[in-house]
Amino acid sequence: MLKKNANIILIIFLFGSCNNLQKSDFSNNETIITGEKIDVGCMLYRPHDLIYFDPLLLFSDAYDDTLVTVFDTKNEQFVRRFILRGNGPGDAIPPLRLFVSNADKQIYALQSQTGGQIKIYEPDDIINKYNVIPKQIFLEKQPTYVRKVKNGYIGIGPLFDGGRFRLYDSAGNFVSEFGEYPFRGKEIEMSPMARYGVYQGYVAASADGNYFAIGTLYCDNLEFYRMEAGKAELIKKYETYDAKAIFHGNMMRVDDDCILNYRAAYGDKYCYMLYSGKPHVENGKPTRAGGNRIIVFDWNGNYLRSYKTEEVIVSFCVDEENNIIYAAVRDDNDESGGGFSIFKFNMK
Repeated sequence: MLKKNANIILIIFLFGSCNNLQKSDFSNNETIITGEKIDVGCMLYRPHDLIYFDPLLLFSDAYDDTLVTVFDTKNEQFVRRFILRGNGPGDAIPPLRLFVSNADKQIYALQSQTGGQIKIYEPDDIINKYNVIPKQIFLEKQPTYVRKVKNGYIGIGPLFDGGRFRLYDSAGNFVSEFGEYPFRGKEIEMSPMARYGVYQGYVAASADGNYFAIGTLYCDNLEFYRMEAGKAELIKKYETYDAKAIFHGNMMRVDDDCILNYRAAYGDKYCYMLYSGKPHVENGKPTRAGGNRIIVFDWNGNYLRSYKTEEVIVSFCVDEENNIIYAAVRDDNDESGGGFSIFKFNMK
């Protein structure tokens, strides 16, 4: 447990389900899968935000003044690094968050540090063009996590007024907001940053943009939404809250035995959530980021199956047509010294 400090108040949240579904046993119908390390043909630093854009695998990796790496999965060869670090028209400032819309065949890069700027790339920009100046839009309120949904975008983040989620149209204009953080203004009054700290999560959106889901990190909360006429409707929720946190002003620290939950998300025909299930501190040391169980749902929130790995996955994407998971994993045997590698897992 965290050491006591007279200047910090310990607040423990034990949340009830409030007529929502209890978490079921997501280890039912589970398959153990073995990974194969991929030689991506370049040095890696900290790969994250993997996306699959047939046949390309893309991931953020700020290395050598470039921010994104492209790998051809069909020919199994390195393609290029692109998006330079900088302030020029085609440059970007990390951290860069990638997401994809297979429906409109575009790739998106969010710069949350620069006012919610999104750069939009066409397939030809990724493969054949250099010094690309992409189309850009700006989302107000600087959301820290964004996904493409039908006719626009869904964003979450430390919004300083209004709801937990914010909808934008395709041009980046604000449309509406919805969804309160649990117990806001009831048991305790938390600052916007503290609320976001406890209830931050990872979002996946369906390929057609009609659905999205969010799995939270510091409490066991998983929600599924359907887009209807520019609004989002909650259709299913799993929760067994046991979030433990310390607040000091706007700062937050989680308790050592707080169980970490969802660590990454990916959406296509199905919804995929990476689950940890480990305490924040294990054997006296902070738990390494990531998890080794990928849980699969349909977009109505029904549990389908799960896949378990020996490797610790930190980010992943899915090639559903070929039943393959591509993942960035922690690799203590990585000869480059970066400690990360790209693995391929067969789901068959």
